[in-house]
Amino acid sequence: MQINILSTMAMLVMVGASLCCQGYVFAETKDVELPQAWQTFKPILTSRLKQTNLKMKLEAKQVASFIQFLKHLNKPTPKLTSLDKILPKTTLELLMAVQARGVDLEEAENMAAYLEHLVHQFDFTHVETFDENTSHIIGRAWNEIDYTGEGMTWKKQQLKYQPYGILHFKSLDCLKKFFPVEAKLPYFNQAYQPRNPNPSLD
Repeated sequence: MQINILSTMAMLVMVGASLCCQGYVFAETKDVELPQAWQTFKPILTSRLKQTNLKMKLEAKQVASFIQFLKHLNKPTPKLTSLDKILPKTTLELLMAVQARGVDLEEAENMAAYLEHLVHQFDFTHVETFDENTSHIIGRAWNEIDYTGEGMTWKKQQLKYQPYGILHFKSLDCLKKFFPVEAKLPYFNQAYQPRNPNPSLD
């Protein structure tokens, strides 16, 4: 009898903990409170919290941690702030890379300036598509990129770009090596439709 009572109590504790966790997730999903400077992230974070597809999905604890990071970010970020106006998803991922993937804030600023220059130089018709695709790789090592549904793996992609010295997507140097190579692929013009397909990328 005593064993049964203890087992029942243990189950009640587990159920209670589960309900608390669910409540936490619901609260975070319902109310994404961001600093005023980064309000463009709200629909992106909310969408990624609610999505069922695991690719690029965020959990409530990740979002809560990221929001706290933004609230305590007291260094100026003029280049990231500027990039946010044209590539909000990519900007969000750059800041997440600073928070959680070892990218230095100054390097993220340099990368943001380069990406904005890139967008202006190519003058993409479909800049939203460029933002979506770039956000999947930016600020990540090869093994941190999820290629699910794209018919490729990070290992194959790493081998493909290895001859060009593209070691990761966490530095300005690697971005400067990557995009000139990428811009020569047929999909680049098809997907983004640049009005200026042969710009100077220096």
